[in-house]
Amino acid sequence: MKKTFLCALLGALSVCAAAAPLKSTSDSVVLYKLGDFTFAALNNSEGEIKNELIGSNVIFAKYDGWNKNALNYFVLDTGKEKILFDTGLPAAYGGKLVERLKQTGLSPKNINIICITHMHGDHIGGLVDAKGKRVFTKARLYIPKEEADYWREKGDALALSVFKAYEGKITFFEQNAKVTDFITTVPLFGHTPGHSGFMLESAGQKLLVWGDILHADLQFRTPDFYLVYDVNPELAIKTRKAILERAAKEGFAIAGMHVVKPGVGTVLKEGEGYRLNSGI
Repeated sequence: MKKTFLCALLGALSVCAAAAPLKSTSDSVVLYKLGDFTFAALNNSEGEIKNELIGSNVIFAKYDGWNKNALNYFVLDTGKEKILFDTGLPAAYGGKLVERLKQTGLSPKNINIICITHMHGDHIGGLVDAKGKRVFTKARLYIPKEEADYWREKGDALALSVFKAYEGKITFFEQNAKVTDFITTVPLFGHTPGHSGFMLESAGQKLLVWGDILHADLQFRTPDFYLVYDVNPELAIKTRKAILERAAKEGFAIAGMHVVKPGVGTVLKEGEGYRLNSGI
């Protein structure tokens, strides 16, 4: 009774609506300290790239795990806000976002901001339910303007359903925009026309949520390798090489939606290519 009364009394300040700090109750949820914040890597599933998805003719040596990948999404807990990065597949096609959020102690209503790297179905599918209704009733979406324009022009059904469901709740950002004081957008075009990353910074630590810079482990070693999903392969390769080199030189952490579980690490230069060192 006292708790109910207190929540009612403080409701206008949203004190009781705020979720507790993130937790991990599953091996599919890994927590990291990022400066003053907590960063959670949520793994939806793991898999392998099929041969028919290879778009390039690059010659490469196969090794154990060369085609391993995953489907991840991430949550940043600042203590005041819960910020989600991408939303995975629709639930009907294997999306486990709501389940994974529950394993961190959250529900969709606790998410304040959702940052979208691009609008492929395995990144925006969790935004709407089977009836096209919005899943995150209290969240504002941040979507790259170039990305939104591209999918709107194509008449993509899923993208259009997202625009409709979240009408009035979407910010279509320009390049190098500020989402918050500690999140800056980074143009990473090529995979799709508006594909973008999000650079997070707290207490001197940086982490780049880089979306689909790569889809398979091989692309660390062989950045010229690409898949049929890349809208502009040449630009995707150029972008991948540039961001891998920058990450290796500057030392910031990265989080990738298709990087093998848990999808977070630092990039190290190795010979003519790179490798991932897991963890922040």
